[in-house]
Amino acid sequence: MGVLVWLIAYVVGFGLLQLLLYRYFQGDDPSPDTTPSPVEGSASVAVDTQHGETTGIHCRECGTHNDSDSMYVYCRECASRLR
Repeated sequence: MGVLVWLIAYVVGFGLLQLLLYRYFQGDDPSPDTTPSPVEGSASVAVDTQHGETTGIHCRECGTHNDSDSMYVYCRECASRLR
């Protein structure tokens, strides 16, 4: 009987720990659905011409400099679309 009680306590305790960890990490990271979307029809990129950086793209949302490689579609800082 003692082993069964410990087994049940372990399973319930482990489940509660997983639930608490999930809620803790989920609360700090906003989902992409909650971020504001840019206005349709507006330009979302600007070519970098300041500070001696001649190649790259600035994010219209946050102003972060991103590489101009066509492989990059999203800003590395705020994850908004660059193109």
